[in-house]
Amino acid sequence: MDDTGTSGSIYFEAGVILLLILINGFFSLAEMSLVASRKVRLRQDAERGVKGAATALRLLREPDRLFSTVQIGITLVGILTGAYGGAALAEHLSAVLARVDVLRPYSGPLGFGLVILLITYFTLILGELVPKRMAFGNPEACARRTAPVMALLLRLALPLVHLLSASSRAASRLLRLPEGGDRAVTEEDIRGLIGEGAASGVVEHAERDMLERIFRLGDRRAGSLMTHRSQVEWLDLDMPDAENMQRIAQSSHSCFPVARGDIAAATGVLKARDFLAARLVTPDIPVDGFIRQPLYIPETARALTLLDLFRHSEGLPFALVVDEYGEVQGVVTPNDVLEAVVGELPDEGGDPDPAAVRREDGSWLLDGLLPFDEMCSLAGLGAAEDPDDRPGSYETLAGFMLHRLGRMPAMGDALRWRGHRFEIVDMDGRRIDRVLVSPDPERADDVGDDAP
Repeated sequence: MDDTGTSGSIYFEAGVILLLILINGFFSLAEMSLVASRKVRLRQDAERGVKGAATALRLLREPDRLFSTVQIGITLVGILTGAYGGAALAEHLSAVLARVDVLRPYSGPLGFGLVILLITYFTLILGELVPKRMAFGNPEACARRTAPVMALLLRLALPLVHLLSASSRAASRLLRLPEGGDRAVTEEDIRGLIGEGAASGVVEHAERDMLERIFRLGDRRAGSLMTHRSQVEWLDLDMPDAENMQRIAQSSHSCFPVARGDIAAATGVLKARDFLAARLVTPDIPVDGFIRQPLYIPETARALTLLDLFRHSEGLPFALVVDEYGEVQGVVTPNDVLEAVVGELPDEGGDPDPAAVRREDGSWLLDGLLPFDEMCSLAGLGAAEDPDDRPGSYETLAGFMLHRLGRMPAMGDALRWRGHRFEIVDMDGRRIDRVLVSPDPERADDVGDDAP
């Protein structure tokens, strides 16, 4: 009879402790799921009328009250579990251990220690780890299911919560800790989500690359988007019309800057289609009557400003990029801005010489006029945000090479930077035409000196 009563008492006490551990697990699940939930997802669920989503959002708007309630619950459950387990189960377990002669002298401490170990083990598994894994696995769903109960507990514990919240705020002010609040979503947060999406397969790698370029677009300037004047086909009004006609006929472009003697002093733009259509009717018609007023853009203008100017421009979507002295440095079109987002596109009539070629050994053969930021992205070098790396004096790969070498370059010159070797493999007069960028396993540190 006594053994039956003792056995029933042990099961009852073990059940009470298990229940307390599960209650602890509920608080852990509720806290972690609410913390890990994305407010945007919960807001969408609330707009669709999903049960519990609106309640979860209300709880997240009162973090002090929410976390105070959770801490009250977890602390209270922990105290009850320890006290009840130590006082009840330890006594029964010590009696069982005392039946063994060798253990009889130590049955009290052993029984108490074993009870503490068992309670700690099950508390960690059922009260912490498993609930938190569930919360991280599907935080919004868990938050929706636990939010109604937490809202009820928050109202019941309101007086104590107010006391704890006031005390914690007073302690924070005493310690001069910053006030908490909703943290604004940063660009790095969005980049991190995109990276996670690409790693899990939700976001295609091509989509990720395009989104990365969109983030960089706001920092790009007209000087890094333009086609430099040395690469521009233009019409010289000091030349005979027949020679200009030959240039137009041999070119695949539809618009041409117009100047006298030097493109740096370009004063207009010619739309080839209009001019050629008029020549079919009047073969001797001069070029001058078809020259349009160009859109002038400073080379420091940001890409987004450039887009806005193109949208509101009443003329051709073709701009001349000028420097601080008023000289034309190059031309830029909406297609250049598009390439900054989607990557290089073939020119009208095809481009037999692409700006970036990936070789079988993993190296890159790059055009010297390739924008520096794009080069860093292609080669996996990250963004050069350090002022020592990017003083603002260059926009292209060729400018980077000139800055690092500190002298006029020659074919075969090389340097190492961020674990990569940069070698000039082709020159066009004094201009760096092609650079070979390859990983350099011998030296991973940033080096700006010449490399043999």
